[in-house]
Amino acid sequence: MPSSSRTLLSATSEEWRLAHEDLHIRNASDTKRDVHIEIYDDGECCHTAHYQLLSGQSGCSVNLLRNGCYKVKAVLDRQQESTAAVTVSDEPEQTIFIQVQNDRITIDEGVTPSRP
Repeated sequence: MPSSSRTLLSATSEEWRLAHEDLHIRNASDTKRDVHIEIYDDGECCHTAHYQLLSGQSGCSVNLLRNGCYKVKAVLDRQQESTAAVTVSDEPEQTIFIQVQNDRITIDEGVTPSRP
């Protein structure tokens, strides 16, 4: 009979998600936003996604990409475009972080906490 003092996972679900999160997107604006994302590996598109995010909504993808450096393009409301090179790994500091705020879209490396 298994011991009740042992656990299968030592990390919380949030710690696990942060350790495996490759892409995090957040709408910090006060309106619904349309975001199209393309991720390139050595010039080849390896992932595309389309999001319709409500005000304050965020989302993430885990185990989406292999460790490495990717070119990321994000288009806000079919008008404003942002591009960046981002390194992805199992470290939270190496996650593609896309944020909509103040009518602009930014792409950074590493997830920052949301502000209430």
